Amino acid sequence: MTFRTILIALLVIAGSTSPVFARGIPPVDVTVSGEASPELLADFRQALNRMANRQTNGAQPPSPARDEGLIDLEQFWKVEQDVPYAIGGDSPRQRLNITYPFEGEPPYRFIVHFHGGDWATGSRQSAANAPAYWAIYQGYAVVDVGYRLADKAQWPAQLHDAKAAIRFLRANADQYQLDAERIVVMGSGAGGHLAQMLAATNGDSAAQDPDMGYGDASPEVQGVVSWSGVSDITTMGEQGRTAADRLMGYPAYQSELALEASPVARVHENFPPILLLHGTNDRWAPFEQSARMAIRVNAATGRSTATLDLLINARHQDPRIGTKEIMSKSLNFVDRILFPDDGNPHRSTFYPGIQTTGTSEQP
Repeated sequence: MTFRTILIALLVIAGSTSPVFARGIPPVDVTVSGEASPELLADFRQALNRMANRQTNGAQPPSPARDEGLIDLEQFWKVEQDVPYAIGGDSPRQRLNITYPFEGEPPYRFIVHFHGGDWATGSRQSAANAPAYWAIYQGYAVVDVGYRLADKAQWPAQLHDAKAAIRFLRANADQYQLDAERIVVMGSGAGGHLAQMLAATNGDSAAQDPDMGYGDASPEVQGVVSWSGVSDITTMGEQGRTAADRLMGYPAYQSELALEASPVARVHENFPPILLLHGTNDRWAPFEQSARMAIRVNAATGRSTATLDLLINARHQDPRIGTKEIMSKSLNFVDRILFPDDGNPHRSTFYPGIQTTGTSEQP
């Protein structure tokens, strides 16, 4: 029996006594990369049965340092840079970059990317965003969205910014030669949290601030790719709790109030397709969050809407999560949403190095 088969069996067994699974909810499609261990099996069983933080012994090796350089935008043929998306917004964070693909004709299908950084650092041009730019060589424009950070504005300012950016793109799609009929959002860590929150609040007019502009345009998204994203602010790992407290402005751990910023608590029956990729050794946002999110989404929608992809022993910001293989999996998922009829004709095996420059962050 393969490890994949064992994990799927665990999903079914874990849910066999749950009323959710008793109603015939589809099991989660799980993909696992890397070498398994008995300890991991025990951890995964705990995650599915008890939905609690994983308890392990031994010290956790530190995650690799974040590269604080910037994407060198000169390497791309066309970039619309520093585009303000919020009417009256005075923050330099409330801007976006549009980088156009090397293949295809306008209007371009595109991916909206939100940067990570614990809601406290990072930017739309951070070198840490480099893997997302491979989409430019695969027929997609990439829209990198900045948002206000927690030191200047607490929740829900970040969600209001994300919603405003989506509305702006829909309202101005013709001007920027974009096909905004369907929009897929992508992010890692804190950016993955925003991407999930956009989907979790589809159809919720109270989750946006229309005074930021283009209130008649839709902020809804049709797909999500979350790399090590936060699904539950209230169950962050020890390494992530300070960041969550700073975002919310109060102690968020196990707080009922903080569930307002937790996608897992806001799943609905019309939740769009979501791909959740997560390392099993993540101490910032435990992988159990993505497992729980996948189960909740499939339970709410009544179909296999969520796909869970686990990378064994990968940590938060682990370089293995930003590989060509992971990006190819992500784009396979995006293709099914943005090229639903005949597939993406621009896909290839060409994933060149993304050039970065400098060591300082933009605003």
